[in-house]
This record gives sequence, structure tokens and C-alpha cells, in this order.
Amino acid sequence: MKDNTDFTPHRTYAIYMLLAWVLSSLLVLAANIVVDPLWYHQGNLVTGKNFGFDERQAKLNRLLRNPSDFNCLIFGSSRTTLLPATAFAPYRCFNLSFSGGQVEEFIAFSEYLRELGVHPELIVVGVDGFNFMADGRDPQSIPDFVMHRLPAPGMLQTYLSVDSLALSWRTIRDDAGRPRYYDRNFDAVIGTNAPAFRPLRSLDAEGLRRVDTEARRKRGYKPDNADLFGKLATVFPDARSIAYVPPISAWHVRAMAQNGTLESYLEALHATARHFPVFIDFSIPSSVTWRTDNTYDGSHYAPAVNRRIAQIVLAPENPEWGLNVNHLDKTQYVKQYRSALAEFDKVNAMLEVSQ
Repeated sequence: MKDNTDFTPHRTYAIYMLLAWVLSSLLVLAANIVVDPLWYHQGNLVTGKNFGFDERQAKLNRLLRNPSDFNCLIFGSSRTTLLPATAFAPYRCFNLSFSGGQVEEFIAFSEYLRELGVHPELIVVGVDGFNFMADGRDPQSIPDFVMHRLPAPGMLQTYLSVDSLALSWRTIRDDAGRPRYYDRNFDAVIGTNAPAFRPLRSLDAEGLRRVDTEARRKRGYKPDNADLFGKLATVFPDARSIAYVPPISAWHVRAMAQNGTLESYLEALHATARHFPVFIDFSIPSSVTWRTDNTYDGSHYAPAVNRRIAQIVLAPENPEWGLNVNHLDKTQYVKQYRSALAEFDKVNAMLEVSQ
């Protein structure tokens, strides 16, 4: 009979290695479940702060847990993430906005959710100017499972990875890389470490900290993608649809006027408005957008400002702030902006001298 005693140390080593692998995998899984960086469960149980490292997947993870809990979807960029979903009560809204969100992505997400049986009663769309840039738009980022209409990656598959552990570690270290995060209720908030907006020193809004900043500012806009917003509005044909232009600082609007791109910006927005029964533009210079204490960069405004936006778009007939674009022809639209800019320059002349 063959003696197998010589192989005992090898078997023991293999068993120990297997046990070590199982134990380390369990520790990685446990850490990721507790911190939950991709929002499969209740989010970060350690500090209560949740960061949008991959908002596109993380928000779908959370929505798809109980899609029947919601009868309203909000689409938009990082500006729209700060729009409180609860402000649309009695609708039960889910804010599916994400950083850099573009209209093609909103369409892909909507079609994916429709195939899964999601049929909202209300959709709210934040319309950002960068969707209409004449050229040089950022590439879209649509998850493969959304593109190919596949089930979202499972929690075990995702949370057994070292990549997810790295996100958990960054979460614990409070390493968000941006001054906003999501709280325990997954509402977007602005952190206490957010910078103060200093418009005359630097227009630090989203998309402007780039090597091609100056070129982008002067490229102008085209109305072509207005029809894509029209396509988005028809994905859920039975839903009430509302669109709005998130506020940007009056200094940003002034820069567009100085660069000669303001009229093309307004032309694109006006073309988009016809696809929505409600289309309110909050980027026109106003007493809200020439303040510097309600935004950290002139592009992302405090949740309190966004809650006010929600109230207006739900009852838009005579907005006390913003323009109801469907009530204006293009000439009137441009004239309103020019008048608002003139008022801004007049009221803020002394403020700019003092900064």
C-alpha cells in the first residue's frame, strides 16, 4: 500500500490557505456591507455619510431594491442631485441624478427601468447647458448592464472585490473628493468643508476646472439635442413631465454674454421647452443667483434653494422666481435675460468693487 504521509504537510498548507482565503473574503464582504459604498442596503452605518463614487450604479442599486416604493423619477446632473425628492410630496420621488449626467444617459436609464416594469406618474428633468455644447462634450458613461438590458451586478459579486473595499476605505476616511455627499436618508447635502464662492477670483463651477476651459466657454451651443429631451419625455408616455434649468450664478451668465454664447444657450433651451408642458428656467440672473452665500461654486445650490425650485415647478403658472419659457418667444426670452443682466450689473457694481 502506498504511503501518503509525505503529502500531509501539503494538504495542511492547502487547508490553511483555503481557510485564510475564506476568512479574508468574509472580512472584505463584512466591511463592504457595513460601509455599503454602492448603496445595496442602508448605506454607511459607520459615519452616516454616503459618497457618490459611482452614482450611476449606486442609485440604481438602491432604486431596484423596491422600485414600487416610488411613483416619480428625477433626472439630472450633479446640480439636480441637490433637489430634495421629498419636496415633491405627495409624489414619492427617487432622485436618479448623477454627476455629469447627460440626456442620452437619462434615456438609457429610463428605457432600462421601463423594461423592468417601472412606470412613474411624474418625471422631473434638470436641463443643463452642457447637453447642447457645439462640440467637446464629455463622453457618456452608461453601465454595461443598462446598455444590454441585463440584471444589475449582485451584492455578493460586487462586495467580495478589493475594488469595493477601496471605496469603503475612502468612505471611512471621508475622502469624497468633492464638497457634497449623501446623508443617512440618501439626501444630497453640502459639507461644512465646502469652499466659499468667490466669483471675481474664479468661476469654479462644475466643468470649468479643465485644461480646455477657455475653449469650452467660447464654443457655443446647438439646439440639436432638444429632440433628445423630447425622446426622454416620451419614454413614460403616461407620466406628467416637468423640466427646469438649474440655477447658475449671474456671473456665469454674464460670462456667456461676454463670450458671445448666451443667445445660442437660450436658443437651445427654448427649443427644448416645447417638449415639456412645464419648463422653468432658473438660470436667469435674479436675486437668488447673484448671491454668493447659497452656493459653493455658482453651480451647485443649497438644498433650501432647490426645495424652493420644487415648489415652483409643481405650481408654475406665475413663478415668483424663474421664467416660464413656454410663455415666451425667443425674442422675448433673450430680452428678459438682457434686462436681468443689466439689473445685475447695476445692483452689484459696488459689491464687485469691494471684493
